[in-house]
Amino acid sequence: MFIGRKKELEALNAFYEGDKEALACVSGALGMGKTTLLRHFADGKKAIYFHAYETTGKQELSMFTQVLAKADIAGVAAGEDTGKRSEASLENLLDAITEIAKQEKLLLVIDQYPNFVKADADFDEILFSYVTRVWRDLPIKLILCGDAFLLMEKYLYGKKARWKDTIDLHLNLTGMDFLETKQFFPEAAGEDLALYYGISGGIPAQILRMQGKSVKDAAEVIFAGNPGQAALLPEQVMGMELRELSYYNCILSAMAQGMNRVNQLSAEVGKPKDVVVPYLNALMSIGVVTKQTAITEETNRKKTRYSIVNSNTVFWYRFIVPHMDLYVAGEWDLLWNTYIVPDLDNFMQQVFIAMSREHLEERSRRGQMPFTIERSGNWWTNDDEAGTTDGFDVVSLGKTEGKSATIFTLCFYEQREIEVAEVKSMIEKTKQMHREGDAFYVVCAKDRFHENVETVASTIKNIILVTLDEECRLA
Repeated sequence: MFIGRKKELEALNAFYEGDKEALACVSGALGMGKTTLLRHFADGKKAIYFHAYETTGKQELSMFTQVLAKADIAGVAAGEDTGKRSEASLENLLDAITEIAKQEKLLLVIDQYPNFVKADADFDEILFSYVTRVWRDLPIKLILCGDAFLLMEKYLYGKKARWKDTIDLHLNLTGMDFLETKQFFPEAAGEDLALYYGISGGIPAQILRMQGKSVKDAAEVIFAGNPGQAALLPEQVMGMELRELSYYNCILSAMAQGMNRVNQLSAEVGKPKDVVVPYLNALMSIGVVTKQTAITEETNRKKTRYSIVNSNTVFWYRFIVPHMDLYVAGEWDLLWNTYIVPDLDNFMQQVFIAMSREHLEERSRRGQMPFTIERSGNWWTNDDEAGTTDGFDVVSLGKTEGKSATIFTLCFYEQREIEVAEVKSMIEKTKQMHREGDAFYVVCAKDRFHENVETVASTIKNIILVTLDEECRLA
């Protein structure tokens, strides 16, 4: 049964409407479920699905011929073996597709498109010519897919790509959100459910390997399991895009420990800032790292920090890389009990922030909050002497009863009660932002709130308390 990717399916269905040619580009790292999504989307449609292979142009055409023959495309024949297959040009095959499209709507998917282009440099130009000239008024819906970010950019949507102005839909698949991930673990609840999400990073290929296992065993399967699955490890995925990983690994290790400013990373790597920034830009270009700015000060260059996009990557660089000796020796129990478990709450803090942001946005969308959220981010102040930042985990801008509203959120992923003093401190801190309109104060807790906090929240309606269990119960 197919689970999740609701927004992506809605976008693909909208793309499929109409009787004119349309082009979609689908990208995303290895393991994000691109092929599964597209095969599910193609189900029930007149469709041709070709998975390009890294080979020569001649063999690529032979394989494409076989796919078309199996799809009963008129004018395309396949021999019993490789040596007997009729040798057709790409133009011949595309002409056969053209004839089908004259009769009915056709979905054509070329997966791993960079392999198709590399097989023969002329293939890209020929296909482009058909899309922009021959197929322009035909109901052919073409989807080009791949997991190599830099090659997809080079061939499809980069500044120099011939396709850049013809793409009608660009989907970039990232890790699934918490609400989708939880559907894979119907028996789990609370902290375990949050840990499944945090450790998997919402990556479909990892989620499927975790099902039916305890949190500890699931983590072991992902990071220390079958060597045949090693291609899904963060370093291997990154290695498909970048060369000389040493500095990238060092930067990501530092970021996984909480260093998020260029000067901190520069000191850790031992390179000047103007050397570190290009490495960060490269990591951003392949979707591993993102740059954050304070939500109300997006042009303030002094308020810039970087973070790792996926928590699965954070887990690897926070726990596995620093203890590579135990990892290589297969000492998973020792690694888990001694180094991972004591630090899990710290690791999960950022995961919980993402969960809480999603929870608030979803409840706002459903009309279950006294405000509507228009956009969310975060906000902080820098302490340059201490090298630290202080602020709010989530700041959302929106409306309440037609007026501007700012929603301040703090998250506590700790096994303890949240005290009144912490709520008062949060409210006092909001004065630093000088926002007009109404303010709401949201406190999200892994565990529980002191009864005095609950009393205050029941009296003051703009204070909202949310627990981890509540977030996990939202269907």
